[in-house]
Amino acid sequence: MATHGTQHVTILIVDDDPSTLLLAAKPLQDHGYTVLKAPGSAEALKLYAEHPVPIHLVITDIFLPPPGFQLSVEKNPYPRVNGLEMVDRLLENKRDLRVILMSSTSAPDLQSRGLIREGLPFLNKPFTGEILLALVEETLAGPPASQGPAKPSASAKGDVEWVD
Repeated sequence: MATHGTQHVTILIVDDDPSTLLLAAKPLQDHGYTVLKAPGSAEALKLYAEHPVPIHLVITDIFLPPPGFQLSVEKNPYPRVNGLEMVDRLLENKRDLRVILMSSTSAPDLQSRGLIREGLPFLNKPFTGEILLALVEETLAGPPASQGPAKPSASAKGDVEWVD
């Protein structure tokens, strides 16, 4: 059972695959969380900005749909960007946000491409509802996410690898 009063916790799941959205949302809803879903970064950024109650946790795929036609990223408040860049945009304005990154690509491969960050939990797809719930509860109990450095830290220890 979640220890955070799950009826007051809102989670935003961002993934362009409808089946992943469903598979992630169902166990969380069954556990009492309020779940919002977005198919891409533009929709997620807009939903986050306009949602009337705080969103406590964002679970996002790293590889989101590529941009179709869009205004330039600088002028557009809701651009299509990858999951990590979307997280950084959310963290610019929100200090008390928790984040879980997910992908079907392995963590070491993503790390070598600079697409995951030490300190942010990582969920490897496919995953079970039990693994998702355990990671969500662990993440909610931990400290808020922080914006990443412009380049990887030289002191990165990598002592916690949140991969199943």
